[in-house]
Amino acid sequence: MRGATGCLALLVFLLCLLSSPPDLLAKPLKLQGPLQLPSPLAVMPLQDPAKVELGRALFFDRRLSGDGTVSCAVCHIPDEAFADGQKISSAYPTNKHWRHTPSLLNAGYLDVFFWDGRSRSLEAQAQGPIHSSFEMNLNPRYLVAKLREISAYQQLFEKAWGGGVTLERIVASLAAFERILLVSDSPFDRYLRGDQTALSSEAKQGLEIFFGSRGNCVQCHSGRLLSDQKFYNLGVAELPELISDPQHRATRNFFLAELGLEPMDRDPGYYAVTRRDEDMGAFRTPPLRQVAETAPYMHNGSLASLTEVIEFFDRGGGDDPNKSPLLKPLGLSSTEKQALEAFLQSLSGSYPLVRAPRPPGF
Repeated sequence: MRGATGCLALLVFLLCLLSSPPDLLAKPLKLQGPLQLPSPLAVMPLQDPAKVELGRALFFDRRLSGDGTVSCAVCHIPDEAFADGQKISSAYPTNKHWRHTPSLLNAGYLDVFFWDGRSRSLEAQAQGPIHSSFEMNLNPRYLVAKLREISAYQQLFEKAWGGGVTLERIVASLAAFERILLVSDSPFDRYLRGDQTALSSEAKQGLEIFFGSRGNCVQCHSGRLLSDQKFYNLGVAELPELISDPQHRATRNFFLAELGLEPMDRDPGYYAVTRRDEDMGAFRTPPLRQVAETAPYMHNGSLASLTEVIEFFDRGGGDDPNKSPLLKPLGLSSTEKQALEAFLQSLSGSYPLVRAPRPPGF
Protein backbone atom coordinates (compact mmCIF):
# COMPACT_ATOMS: atom_id res chain seq x y z
CA MET A 1 0.00 0.00 0.00
CA ARG A 2 2.85 2.38 0.89
CA GLY A 3 4.48 1.62 -2.49
CA ALA A 4 1.33 2.53 -4.43
CA THR A 5 0.93 5.74 -2.40
CA GLY A 6 4.55 6.65 -3.06
CA CYS A 7 4.12 6.14 -6.80
CA LEU A 8 1.01 8.33 -6.81
CA ALA A 9 2.89 11.04 -4.93
CA LEU A 10 5.69 10.84 -7.48
CA LEU A 11 3.25 11.18 -10.36
CA VAL A 12 1.52 14.18 -8.76
CA PHE A 13 4.92 15.81 -8.20
CA LEU A 14 5.84 15.28 -11.85
CA LEU A 15 2.55 16.69 -13.02
CA CYS A 16 3.04 19.79 -10.89
CA LEU A 17 6.55 20.17 -12.26
CA LEU A 18 5.30 19.92 -15.81
CA SER A 19 2.75 22.68 -15.22
CA SER A 20 5.51 25.28 -14.77
CA PRO A 21 5.49 28.25 -17.19
CA PRO A 22 6.42 27.32 -20.75
CA ASP A 23 9.71 29.26 -20.80
CA LEU A 24 11.38 26.39 -22.64
CA LEU A 25 10.28 27.64 -26.03
CA ALA A 26 13.42 29.71 -26.39
CA LYS A 27 15.10 30.30 -29.71
CA PRO A 28 17.79 27.79 -30.70
CA LEU A 29 21.18 28.40 -29.09
CA LYS A 30 24.01 29.18 -31.46
CA LEU A 31 27.26 27.26 -31.35
CA GLN A 32 30.58 28.50 -32.62
CA GLY A 33 30.35 28.89 -36.37
CA PRO A 34 27.13 28.32 -38.33
CA LEU A 35 25.72 25.48 -36.22
CA GLN A 36 22.44 25.77 -34.35
CA LEU A 37 20.99 23.57 -31.66
CA PRO A 38 17.30 22.76 -31.36
CA SER A 39 15.13 24.48 -28.82
CA PRO A 40 14.66 22.70 -25.48
CA LEU A 41 11.66 20.42 -25.14
CA ALA A 42 8.39 22.29 -24.71
CA VAL A 43 6.43 21.81 -21.50
CA MET A 44 4.05 18.88 -21.81
CA PRO A 45 0.42 19.89 -21.13
CA LEU A 46 -0.70 19.01 -17.62
CA GLN A 47 -2.28 15.56 -17.36
CA ASP A 48 -5.23 14.81 -15.07
CA PRO A 49 -3.81 12.87 -12.08
CA ALA A 50 -6.88 10.60 -11.92
CA LYS A 51 -6.48 9.64 -15.59
CA VAL A 52 -2.74 9.09 -15.07
CA GLU A 53 -3.36 6.82 -12.10
CA LEU A 54 -5.98 4.84 -14.02
CA GLY A 55 -3.58 4.59 -16.95
CA ARG A 56 -0.83 3.32 -14.64
CA ALA A 57 -3.13 0.58 -13.36
CA LEU A 58 -4.03 -0.45 -16.90
CA PHE A 59 -0.40 -0.30 -18.09
CA PHE A 60 0.71 -2.92 -15.56
CA ASP A 61 -2.44 -5.07 -15.61
CA ARG A 62 -1.92 -8.44 -17.31
CA ARG A 63 -5.68 -8.86 -17.61
CA LEU A 64 -5.42 -6.67 -20.72
CA SER A 65 -4.17 -9.77 -22.55
CA GLY A 66 -6.05 -12.83 -23.75
CA ASP A 67 -4.54 -15.29 -21.28
CA GLY A 68 -3.78 -12.85 -18.46
CA THR A 69 0.02 -13.08 -18.76
CA VAL A 70 0.98 -10.00 -20.81
CA SER A 71 0.76 -6.33 -19.88
CA CYS A 72 2.13 -3.22 -21.57
CA ALA A 73 4.96 -3.33 -19.03
CA VAL A 74 6.13 -6.74 -20.26
CA CYS A 75 7.61 -5.08 -23.35
CA HIS A 76 7.98 -1.54 -21.97
CA ILE A 77 9.87 -2.29 -18.77
CA PRO A 78 10.35 0.67 -16.40
CA ASP A 79 13.85 -0.40 -15.41
CA GLU A 80 14.84 -0.70 -19.09
CA ALA A 81 13.93 2.93 -19.90
CA PHE A 82 10.46 1.67 -20.92
CA ALA A 83 11.97 -0.54 -23.64
CA ASP A 84 12.95 -4.18 -23.03
CA GLY A 85 16.65 -4.57 -23.83
CA GLN A 86 16.04 -7.37 -26.34
CA LYS A 87 16.71 -7.57 -30.06
CA ILE A 88 13.13 -8.56 -30.80
CA SER A 89 10.09 -7.77 -28.67
CA SER A 90 8.42 -10.31 -26.48
CA ALA A 91 5.30 -11.85 -27.92
CA TYR A 92 2.10 -13.50 -26.83
CA PRO A 93 2.88 -16.98 -25.43
CA THR A 94 3.81 -19.57 -28.11
CA ASN A 95 4.36 -16.75 -30.64
CA LYS A 96 7.38 -14.75 -31.74
CA HIS A 97 7.53 -11.06 -32.62
CA TRP A 98 9.50 -9.59 -35.54
CA ARG A 99 10.48 -6.07 -34.48
CA HIS A 100 12.42 -4.33 -31.73
CA THR A 101 10.62 -2.56 -28.85
CA PRO A 102 11.09 1.24 -28.93
CA SER A 103 11.19 3.18 -25.67
CA LEU A 104 8.08 5.04 -24.51
CA LEU A 105 10.10 7.87 -22.97
CA ASN A 106 8.99 11.23 -24.41
CA ALA A 107 6.53 9.41 -26.67
CA GLY A 108 3.98 12.10 -25.85
CA TYR A 109 5.92 14.49 -28.10
CA LEU A 110 5.76 12.22 -31.15
CA ASP A 111 3.45 12.64 -34.12
CA VAL A 112 3.96 9.17 -35.66
CA PHE A 113 4.26 5.84 -33.86
CA PHE A 114 5.69 2.39 -34.44
CA TRP A 115 8.68 1.78 -36.70
CA ASP A 116 6.46 1.92 -39.78
CA GLY A 117 4.42 4.97 -38.74
CA ARG A 118 1.09 3.20 -38.96
CA SER A 119 -0.38 5.08 -35.96
CA ARG A 120 -0.73 8.83 -35.74
CA SER A 121 -1.71 9.29 -32.11
CA LEU A 122 -0.58 8.00 -28.75
CA GLU A 123 -4.10 6.68 -28.18
CA ALA A 124 -4.02 4.61 -31.39
CA GLN A 125 -0.57 3.34 -30.44
CA ALA A 126 -1.90 2.24 -27.05
CA GLN A 127 -4.81 0.31 -28.57
CA GLY A 128 -2.91 -1.52 -31.30
CA PRO A 129 -1.02 -4.10 -29.21
CA ILE A 130 -4.10 -5.01 -27.14
CA HIS A 131 -5.90 -6.67 -30.04
CA SER A 132 -2.76 -7.78 -31.92
CA SER A 133 -2.82 -11.57 -32.17
CA PHE A 134 0.92 -11.88 -31.48
CA GLU A 135 1.14 -9.24 -28.73
CA MET A 136 -1.67 -9.09 -26.16
CA ASN A 137 -4.32 -10.94 -28.17
CA LEU A 138 -7.48 -9.61 -26.54
CA ASN A 139 -10.63 -8.49 -28.33
CA PRO A 140 -11.14 -4.86 -27.23
CA ARG A 141 -14.88 -5.38 -26.74
CA TYR A 142 -14.14 -8.29 -24.43
CA LEU A 143 -11.67 -6.11 -22.51
CA VAL A 144 -14.42 -3.55 -21.91
CA ALA A 145 -16.77 -6.28 -20.74
CA LYS A 146 -14.11 -7.65 -18.34
CA LEU A 147 -13.29 -4.30 -16.76
CA ARG A 148 -16.97 -3.44 -16.31
CA GLU A 149 -17.25 -6.44 -14.00
CA ILE A 150 -14.45 -5.24 -11.69
CA SER A 151 -15.87 -2.78 -9.19
CA ALA A 152 -12.46 -1.25 -8.39
CA TYR A 153 -12.04 -0.35 -12.04
CA GLN A 154 -15.56 1.04 -12.17
CA GLN A 155 -14.58 3.40 -9.35
CA LEU A 156 -11.35 4.45 -11.06
CA PHE A 157 -13.16 5.20 -14.33
CA GLU A 158 -15.86 7.14 -12.49
CA LYS A 159 -13.20 9.21 -10.71
CA ALA A 160 -11.17 9.87 -13.87
CA TRP A 161 -13.94 10.27 -16.43
CA GLY A 162 -17.18 10.76 -14.57
CA GLY A 163 -18.58 7.65 -16.23
CA GLY A 164 -18.11 3.97 -16.94
CA VAL A 165 -15.64 1.84 -18.85
CA THR A 166 -15.30 2.40 -22.60
CA LEU A 167 -12.55 1.51 -25.03
CA GLU A 168 -11.94 5.18 -25.79
CA ARG A 169 -11.41 5.89 -22.09
CA ILE A 170 -9.12 2.88 -21.69
CA VAL A 171 -6.71 4.00 -24.43
CA ALA A 172 -6.95 7.68 -23.42
CA SER A 173 -5.99 6.75 -19.85
CA LEU A 174 -3.04 4.70 -21.10
CA ALA A 175 -1.97 7.66 -23.23
CA ALA A 176 -2.28 10.04 -20.26
CA PHE A 177 0.05 7.80 -18.26
CA GLU A 178 2.53 7.50 -21.13
CA ARG A 179 2.62 11.30 -21.50
CA ILE A 180 4.23 11.68 -18.06
CA LEU A 181 7.14 9.39 -19.00
CA LEU A 182 9.49 12.26 -19.73
CA VAL A 183 13.22 12.95 -19.84
CA SER A 184 14.19 16.61 -19.97
CA ASP A 185 17.09 16.98 -17.51
CA SER A 186 19.96 15.36 -19.42
CA PRO A 187 23.33 17.12 -19.64
CA PHE A 188 22.37 18.09 -23.21
CA ASP A 189 19.11 19.64 -21.95
CA ARG A 190 21.01 21.61 -19.32
CA TYR A 191 23.44 22.78 -21.99
CA LEU A 192 20.52 23.93 -24.15
CA ARG A 193 19.31 26.02 -21.23
CA GLY A 194 22.62 27.79 -20.92
CA ASP A 195 24.74 25.64 -18.60
CA GLN A 196 28.04 25.61 -20.47
CA THR A 197 29.53 23.19 -17.93
CA ALA A 198 26.89 20.49 -18.49
CA LEU A 199 28.83 18.81 -21.32
CA SER A 200 32.38 17.54 -21.13
CA SER A 201 34.88 18.83 -23.69
CA GLU A 202 34.66 15.44 -25.43
CA ALA A 203 30.84 15.59 -25.57
CA LYS A 204 31.05 19.13 -26.97
CA GLN A 205 33.34 17.85 -29.72
CA GLY A 206 30.79 15.11 -30.40
CA LEU A 207 28.04 17.72 -30.53
CA GLU A 208 29.99 19.60 -33.20
CA ILE A 209 30.29 16.37 -35.21
CA PHE A 210 26.60 15.53 -34.75
CA PHE A 211 25.27 18.95 -35.80
CA GLY A 212 28.05 19.86 -38.19
CA SER A 213 29.09 18.76 -41.66
CA ARG A 214 31.57 16.22 -40.28
CA GLY A 215 28.85 13.82 -39.18
CA ASN A 216 25.70 15.64 -40.32
CA CYS A 217 23.57 13.39 -38.12
CA VAL A 218 21.18 16.31 -37.79
CA GLN A 219 19.92 15.87 -41.35
CA CYS A 220 17.63 13.16 -39.90
CA HIS A 221 18.06 13.50 -36.14
CA SER A 222 16.75 17.05 -35.97
CA GLY A 223 14.31 18.99 -33.82
CA ARG A 224 13.70 18.81 -30.09
CA LEU A 225 13.49 15.02 -30.02
CA LEU A 226 16.48 14.67 -32.35
CA SER A 227 14.19 12.97 -34.84
CA ASP A 228 12.56 14.40 -37.95
CA GLN A 229 9.96 11.60 -37.66
CA LYS A 230 10.48 10.76 -41.32
CA PHE A 231 11.31 7.40 -42.87
CA TYR A 232 14.58 6.19 -44.36
CA ASN A 233 16.08 2.98 -45.65
CA LEU A 234 19.49 2.66 -43.96
CA GLY A 235 20.42 -0.68 -45.45
CA VAL A 236 20.02 -2.47 -42.12
CA ALA A 237 20.49 -6.19 -42.67
CA GLU A 238 17.73 -8.63 -41.81
CA LEU A 239 18.43 -10.82 -38.80
CA PRO A 240 19.03 -14.40 -39.93
CA GLU A 241 16.53 -15.73 -37.39
CA LEU A 242 13.80 -13.51 -38.81
CA ILE A 243 14.31 -15.22 -42.16
CA SER A 244 14.91 -18.81 -41.03
CA ASP A 245 12.61 -19.21 -38.01
CA PRO A 246 9.09 -20.33 -39.04
CA GLN A 247 7.42 -18.57 -36.09
CA HIS A 248 9.05 -15.23 -36.85
CA ARG A 249 8.13 -15.63 -40.50
CA ALA A 250 4.55 -16.57 -39.64
CA THR A 251 4.15 -13.43 -37.52
CA ARG A 252 5.54 -11.17 -40.24
CA ASN A 253 3.42 -12.73 -42.96
CA PHE A 254 0.27 -12.62 -40.83
CA PHE A 255 0.92 -8.93 -40.14
CA LEU A 256 1.38 -8.28 -43.86
CA ALA A 257 -1.74 -10.25 -44.77
CA GLU A 258 -3.77 -8.15 -42.33
CA LEU A 259 -2.65 -5.13 -44.35
CA GLY A 260 -3.50 -6.80 -47.66
CA LEU A 261 0.11 -7.57 -48.61
CA GLU A 262 1.65 -10.78 -49.89
CA PRO A 263 4.27 -12.66 -47.81
CA MET A 264 7.86 -11.49 -48.21
CA ASP A 265 11.27 -12.37 -46.80
CA ARG A 266 12.01 -8.90 -45.49
CA ASP A 267 10.47 -6.22 -43.33
CA PRO A 268 8.86 -3.75 -45.74
CA GLY A 269 8.81 -0.93 -43.19
CA TYR A 270 6.95 2.19 -44.26
CA TYR A 271 6.01 0.54 -47.57
CA ALA A 272 3.37 -1.45 -45.67
CA VAL A 273 1.64 1.85 -44.94
CA THR A 274 2.17 3.81 -48.17
CA ARG A 275 2.59 1.06 -50.86
CA ARG A 276 5.20 3.33 -52.47
CA ASP A 277 8.25 1.50 -53.82
CA GLU A 278 10.59 4.19 -52.52
CA ASP A 279 9.44 3.41 -48.96
CA MET A 280 10.44 -0.27 -49.07
CA GLY A 281 12.65 -0.97 -46.06
CA ALA A 282 12.31 2.56 -44.67
CA PHE A 283 11.75 3.10 -40.95
CA ARG A 284 11.02 6.09 -38.75
CA THR A 285 14.00 8.03 -37.45
CA PRO A 286 14.09 7.11 -33.75
CA PRO A 287 14.25 9.86 -31.11
CA LEU A 288 17.57 9.89 -29.28
CA ARG A 289 16.65 10.88 -25.72
CA GLN A 290 17.97 8.20 -23.34
CA VAL A 291 19.53 6.40 -26.29
CA ALA A 292 22.46 5.10 -24.25
CA GLU A 293 20.02 3.06 -22.13
CA THR A 294 17.90 1.58 -24.90
CA ALA A 295 20.25 -0.85 -26.65
CA PRO A 296 20.10 -2.77 -28.92
CA TYR A 297 19.32 -0.51 -31.87
CA MET A 298 17.50 -0.36 -35.22
CA HIS A 299 14.06 -1.74 -36.04
CA ASN A 300 15.29 -5.31 -35.57
CA GLY A 301 17.76 -4.78 -32.73
CA SER A 302 20.62 -5.85 -35.00
CA LEU A 303 23.19 -3.38 -33.64
CA ALA A 304 24.17 -4.16 -30.07
CA SER A 305 25.78 -0.91 -28.92
CA LEU A 306 26.26 2.76 -29.71
CA THR A 307 29.76 1.87 -30.83
CA GLU A 308 28.29 -0.47 -33.45
CA VAL A 309 25.78 2.19 -34.52
CA ILE A 310 28.52 4.77 -35.03
CA GLU A 311 30.61 2.26 -37.01
CA PHE A 312 27.55 1.45 -39.14
CA PHE A 313 26.97 5.09 -40.08
CA ASP A 314 30.68 5.75 -40.50
CA ARG A 315 30.66 3.05 -43.21
CA GLY A 316 27.75 4.82 -44.92
CA GLY A 317 25.10 2.41 -43.65
CA GLY A 318 24.39 -1.05 -45.01
CA ASP A 319 23.69 -2.52 -48.43
CA ASP A 320 20.26 -2.16 -49.99
CA PRO A 321 19.27 -1.08 -53.50
CA ASN A 322 16.74 1.29 -51.93
CA LYS A 323 19.14 2.82 -49.39
CA SER A 324 18.76 6.55 -48.74
CA PRO A 325 21.20 8.70 -50.74
CA LEU A 326 21.78 10.73 -47.58
CA LEU A 327 24.02 7.97 -46.24
CA LYS A 328 27.66 8.24 -47.26
CA PRO A 329 30.91 7.06 -45.62
CA LEU A 330 32.11 9.58 -43.03
CA GLY A 331 35.70 8.55 -42.43
CA LEU A 332 35.63 9.52 -38.75
CA SER A 333 38.78 9.02 -36.72
CA SER A 334 38.71 6.89 -33.57
CA THR A 335 38.86 10.10 -31.51
CA GLU A 336 35.88 11.54 -33.37
CA LYS A 337 33.90 8.35 -32.90
CA GLN A 338 34.57 8.40 -29.16
CA ALA A 339 33.52 12.05 -29.00
CA LEU A 340 30.30 11.32 -30.88
CA GLU A 341 29.49 8.50 -28.47
CA ALA A 342 30.20 10.83 -25.52
CA PHE A 343 27.64 13.26 -26.94
CA LEU A 344 25.06 10.49 -27.35
CA GLN A 345 25.70 9.50 -23.73
CA SER A 346 24.90 13.09 -22.72
CA LEU A 347 21.31 12.66 -24.00
CA SER A 348 20.37 10.53 -20.98
CA GLY A 349 18.73 12.00 -17.91
CA SER A 350 16.35 10.85 -15.19
CA TYR A 351 12.84 9.58 -15.75
CA PRO A 352 9.95 8.54 -13.48
CA LEU A 353 10.68 5.32 -11.61
CA VAL A 354 7.12 4.04 -11.80
CA ARG A 355 6.22 0.80 -10.04
CA ALA A 356 3.28 -1.49 -10.60
CA PRO A 357 0.30 -0.84 -8.36
CA ARG A 358 -1.79 -3.62 -6.87
CA PRO A 359 -4.14 -4.72 -9.68
CA PRO A 360 -7.60 -3.20 -9.12
CA GLY A 361 -9.98 -5.79 -7.72
CA PHE A 362 -7.30 -8.01 -6.19
